[in-house]
Parts: sequence; structure tokens; C-alpha cells
Amino acid sequence: LDPRNGHVKVWIGGRDFRTEKYDKVGIARRQPGSTFKPFTYTAAIDNGYSPYSTKKDSTFTWEDAGADTTWTPQNYNGESTGQMLTLSQGLANSKNTITARLALDINPETVAQYARQMGVRESPLQAVPSIALGTSNVTLLEMATSYSTLANGGLYNEPVSITRIEDRYGNVLWEATPSPSEALRERTAYTVVDMMRGVIDYGTGMRIRTQFELGDYDLAGKTGTTQRSADTWFMLMHPELVSGAWVGFDDQRITFRTRWWGQGAHSALFLVGDFYRRVAQSDSVSLLSKDATFPVVENYGAPEDTSGTEGELTW
Repeated sequence: LDPRNGHVKVWIGGRDFRTEKYDKVGIARRQPGSTFKPFTYTAAIDNGYSPYSTKKDSTFTWEDAGADTTWTPQNYNGESTGQMLTLSQGLANSKNTITARLALDINPETVAQYARQMGVRESPLQAVPSIALGTSNVTLLEMATSYSTLANGGLYNEPVSITRIEDRYGNVLWEATPSPSEALRERTAYTVVDMMRGVIDYGTGMRIRTQFELGDYDLAGKTGTTQRSADTWFMLMHPELVSGAWVGFDDQRITFRTRWWGQGAHSALFLVGDFYRRVAQSDSVSLLSKDATFPVVENYGAPEDTSGTEGELTW
């Protein structure tokens, strides 16, 4: 998608329409895994948190007294540092523990609300604590639309597949005109995008820079891996182009043969990275500018360091 107007540039719903007519972009709903985490961080930033706010990277157990259930979120590798990490570090390194603590602080319903206003507008969302880790099924189109809202300074554009209609003589009969609506405060959108630059610069998506010759571009993104390694995702943002990929199987009972291959950083990332590299090297496509930067808020400055101001969770 072009985040500036919502125009769809590429839509690939399957490997071959002659044999696979089930659209994986706009129809298929799958768990987004960690690509859903930015909604939690967006909600937090918009409600007084700072990228420098800290949470403890440690496994914990949450108890729902009303339903007599418990939830014990762990990091993907089952390990945690036990250290206090900033929200920026938690997002860049995809820490489930940090994200889960944050979601419980701000309320899962708030996370769902922000996901809806940013672009997840068709898929039903279950406002339970695990929503922060991407357990509610969504479409790839909804995720690309939501990331475009971030890349566009908080302005939501409905995806546009048909830009204009002409008659046989070339006269324009109808033309789509962008009608953006404010989904986020501009400062919130830029702050979260800046945090997600860390995913590409030093986090789980750094292969984008090291393997795909994209070091000169302003990029931000997020990897995604789901339960049982059934679905892998990668979302990448540039000020002029937002792309995402889902890799998995039609039958959800089939999963990747190893946890290594079942990570978004080892599968979906390569699709997106190769696509961006080809676009960057193309002489006929002008979608990626090295000079383009994400919309900066006037008089933005460095966010105030509020680390330690939020009360540490007791569970």
C-alpha cells in the first residue's frame, strides 16, 4: 500500500490463481502473532507512556478470579533476562513478557480499540489479555492498512484497489480521492514508528539491512510468529510503501517442521526484503526514495524520559 493515499500497489492472494482461488490477503484470517504488538505499544504511548518507560522481562502468571483461569506468557524461546527493559527494547526484541505486562496495565479492550481505529475493522477481536500477543485472527490487508496509518502520521486511509475508471476514449468517468481520517495523534504515530525503527536497526528484523541492501532507507517494521509455528509474518514500513507477507499452510493443522523455519524473521521477512530490494533497484518503479522520511511532528524533540514512573505490576 501507498500509506499516503491507501492505493494498493501489489495484491498477491496466493501462488497461482488457476489452482488456488482462496485469497490469503483480504479473506483468510490468521493469528498475526507479534505483528499485532504495535497496537499495544501505540495504545500505551497514546495514554501517557514513554518509549523509555520500563517493564520487567520475566515470566509471570496472571489470574482471572472471575473466570478461575490463569495465563502465563513467556518469550518465544522460553527465556527471559529478569531485567527492567524499556518499551522500545521490548518492542524491538519482541519480548512477550514486556508486551503482556503492558497490555494488562492499559486493559486488553483498549488494545482492541486502537487496533480497530487503526485499520482492523472487519475481523472480530477478542479483548482478552493474550490479544496483545496476536491471538485474534485478522487479515493481511487489515494489518497492512493499520501499519499504513502509523506510516502516514496517524491518518487512516481505506485501501483503494481501483483508482479511476475511463471510457474507451480515455475520458475519466470516476476517480478515487483520498479521504483520510485521523486515527491517532501525529505525535503518537511518529513515536511508535520511531520505536519500530529499532526492529530493523538492531532487533528481530535487522536482516532487512544486513542482507537486502536497504541500509540507506528510512524503515520500520515488525516480525511475527504464532503458536505452534503455524503462521509467520513480516510487516515493513517506508514513508512511501507499506508491505506485509504471511507464510503458512492452507490447513492450519500443518506447521513448519522446525521452530527456526517457523519464525517470521526466517521466512516472511525474506519475501518482503526481496520485494523491497527489487523495487529499490528498479529503473521503472519509483516507490522508494532514499530521501523520504516518516512524517515528523513539528517541534517534536526527544520524548521526556519517564522511566520508572509507571508502577511495576505486582503479579
